[in-house]
Amino acid sequence: MLHIVMYHYVRDLPRTRFPQIKGMLLDEFRQQVIDLSGQFEMPSFEACVDYLRGDYEPHRDMCLLTFDDGLKEHYQEVTPILAERRIPGVFHAITACSGGKTVVPVHMNHFLMAGLDFDSYRKGLMELIGVGDEAIAAINVEDARRTYPWDTAEVATFKYFFNFVVDPVVRDSAVKVLFEKHIGSEQDFAKELYFNWDEAREMQAMGMAIGGHTHMHRPLSSLSSADLRNDLETCTSTLRRVLRPQPVWAFCYPYGKRDSYTPETVSILRELGWECGFTTESAPNQRGRDLFAISRVDCKKAPLPSMATRVQGVM
Repeated sequence: MLHIVMYHYVRDLPRTRFPQIKGMLLDEFRQQVIDLSGQFEMPSFEACVDYLRGDYEPHRDMCLLTFDDGLKEHYQEVTPILAERRIPGVFHAITACSGGKTVVPVHMNHFLMAGLDFDSYRKGLMELIGVGDEAIAAINVEDARRTYPWDTAEVATFKYFFNFVVDPVVRDSAVKVLFEKHIGSEQDFAKELYFNWDEAREMQAMGMAIGGHTHMHRPLSSLSSADLRNDLETCTSTLRRVLRPQPVWAFCYPYGKRDSYTPETVSILRELGWECGFTTESAPNQRGRDLFAISRVDCKKAPLPSMATRVQGVM
């Protein structure tokens, strides 16, 4: 059996500018790595894919650690912890962000919610978008909670509205206004938030794999065929151009639920040479698993039933 654990923010939150960001404390991550490596085989990513294909027989159940969004702390803090213990990880980069100029709207939303009073921020954003609270009230709460299980119903429905419902052109314009006003320069923040390509190549040299997480982190099922192909082709060509060669290339679907990507998405990924796709559907993986529907568990639900963590849910 293969357990795959998913992480986003891993940082010393109380010492940061945004202590309200939801993530895992660095000390807790370090301890979780020790506990997981004591319980499971921690193989290379290639061995995990071979296992799913039926070409590798592990000595015991396996565990793979994956990290989404290409964050700077994944380079500065996480990679040294893994490299010290010779544990490989897979890090999924948003190619527009690692270029050092772009903060995607989903992350602008995270930091605005973490830095401002939630009700005031929501009201200000809705006014800029030009809709009332009835737009959020119309959202199916169960759909929102399934996508954002660690949030309250109020926050989950707002985030679902932000990421899946509102016109993205209008949303992006509005959130950028608030981000520049309350957080600062998008380009400066991008350099602070995401690892760059030099750092990504260093991570590869330390035994880590870099995967794709699209070019602009949009729900792939919401894109037209032309926009879908353009995003995936841009992501693919960028990674192949700037990174070291890798024996296996992994893709990670933004948001990751079954309704966030389509059969067309998988078809294009296969055509472009990707070997597999990670979801956020929570389950262990058995031999023979569909390589483009690989399940992962959130770090809060890592397979250590005896360990009580203080980790908050991922945004």
